[in-house]
Amino acid sequence: MKEKRVDATIIHDRFSYLWLVVGAILLMLSTGQFSVAFAAWAAPIFLIRFFRTRRVVVGYFFILLVFYIACAIAWRSIINFFIFEQWIPYLLLVVVMALNGSLAFLADRLLAPRLKGFTATLVYPLTVTTTWYLYNLVSPMGSFGTTGYEQYTNQALTQLVSITGIWGLIFLVSWLGPVVNWAWERSFSWPAIRRGAFIFISIVSIVLLFGSLRLMFFYPQSGTVRVHGFSLSNEERASIPDGSSHNAKINDLLIDGTVREAQRGAQIVLWQEMAGGGTEEDTNALIAKAKEVAKQQNIYIVMGVGIQFPDSDSLLENRLMVIDPSGEIIINHLKYGATMISNNVHGDGIMQMAETPYGTLTGIICYDADFPITVNQAGHNGADILFLPNGDPNVAVTQLHAQQAIFRSIENGVSLVRQDYSLGWSIATDPYGRILAAVDNLRTSERVMVAQVPTHRVFTLYSILGDYFAWLSVAGFVTIMVYAIISGRKRTSVRPPV
Repeated sequence: MKEKRVDATIIHDRFSYLWLVVGAILLMLSTGQFSVAFAAWAAPIFLIRFFRTRRVVVGYFFILLVFYIACAIAWRSIINFFIFEQWIPYLLLVVVMALNGSLAFLADRLLAPRLKGFTATLVYPLTVTTTWYLYNLVSPMGSFGTTGYEQYTNQALTQLVSITGIWGLIFLVSWLGPVVNWAWERSFSWPAIRRGAFIFISIVSIVLLFGSLRLMFFYPQSGTVRVHGFSLSNEERASIPDGSSHNAKINDLLIDGTVREAQRGAQIVLWQEMAGGGTEEDTNALIAKAKEVAKQQNIYIVMGVGIQFPDSDSLLENRLMVIDPSGEIIINHLKYGATMISNNVHGDGIMQMAETPYGTLTGIICYDADFPITVNQAGHNGADILFLPNGDPNVAVTQLHAQQAIFRSIENGVSLVRQDYSLGWSIATDPYGRILAAVDNLRTSERVMVAQVPTHRVFTLYSILGDYFAWLSVAGFVTIMVYAIISGRKRTSVRPPV
């Protein structure tokens, strides 16, 4: 008689497909244009529960399908502003997103049943942190869209990134799902789950207490600088007809706006990404005028410049230039983030620092800020203020992108000043990520942001140690995977007596 093989790892739950539907809805709300903080914590609870009620192949098929549908809906309006105007490239990209997001569920389903006790809850968060970190190393968009950014509304919680970077927050948010399932499988019996619940609740409480105390009792040293960021209005741009003098007239408007803001009291004036420029001739003329204005008005000018080469095969150069009151260019940064997508010249990723009476200044451009590994140079090299000219041309992406940039400020203990395009959010924060000024450029006639920005950085552990937590997570994942495999083999090799 042939024996029927029974999978001992399957949990019987008649509501399993209900959990799948609930998890799918929460997953969609946790990412992309929605990015609801609570949903990011809750979605894994129900998806893990469903997967553990099914055989591996069937369960993973449904998890993959759910990820595909959720990502396709949540990310459509955001990713559309890139090169994905056609459906086929977009749907192929969603396949990559679904695979990346679903791998942690597969690891949990295969490895967690092989482990005993509360240790099994570490499989999922270690896998999530590892996959997102490795994704960040190879993606041309860096950490854009990573789990954890949706928690920006909880300022106390986000202070964790000053110690661990975004990676510690990813781990913590991902850990709740397997912890709840661990308790669920023990029927939420307090004697059985008391120790594990105490560990998780204690860690979350310590994180929140640390963040609350940091925000309540700590501030940057005294001393601020008045920064004005401005972007040209649609009316100003529309008033200039296309033609050979178009770029020169745009550049003149930027110079006029800089003089205006200097006369209003600005000590530093910040432009948006690629606000001016044009051909090399146009750009050189703009830089010469900016140098004169900086000397005459005794100000620093942080310029977003795009340099075109119409008579050659050279790609567009997207640069940030900082001119000091003596008329010297003290920072000349070439964008490196997402340049493969935008077809720009790729920068070297080295951040330049400039010592000034207003602290150490540094700057990056738009998607550069989505590379925490690279932006860590700002903290490691002692920058005080990080300037971020931006150019989000899509309403769906701009809020998400602005929120993500704040994490670089908290990680590295620097003040952040971000000036965006006509559809974007311009924001200034202190080194703790607290908003000092914000302008929604879509809903204002004059796109000018004024902020008194702290000129002294604050200490963060992340600025010193960098991505140590991410590498610990990678090592932890490898260790727990090997241990789970060995433990599983030992148990299967022990056969009950006949």
